[in-house]
Amino acid sequence: MEQKPRWAEMCARILQQCEVVSGGRENLARFLDVHPHQLALWAAAAKGGPPREVFEKAMEIILAEHDRRAQQEARGRIPRRRSHERQ
Repeated sequence: MEQKPRWAEMCARILQQCEVVSGGRENLARFLDVHPHQLALWAAAAKGGPPREVFEKAMEIILAEHDRRAQQEARGRIPRRRSHERQ
């Protein structure tokens, strides 16, 4: 069995998280300005990772979500994540 490159696996996980945060694949594809089918291939780690500019835009989503959660935690609106839940 052929192993997938780590880069593709890491990108796939990030894109999967972005899909959840963005409200689905169609919304994420629109934000990243890519075809949903291409996004599905990257999210499945079936076709390597996305181009750098797409990856960087996806990371903007992750970082914005991190900042949003940190602000909510600071205001006491959501419980802090347990250390084993942090990734």
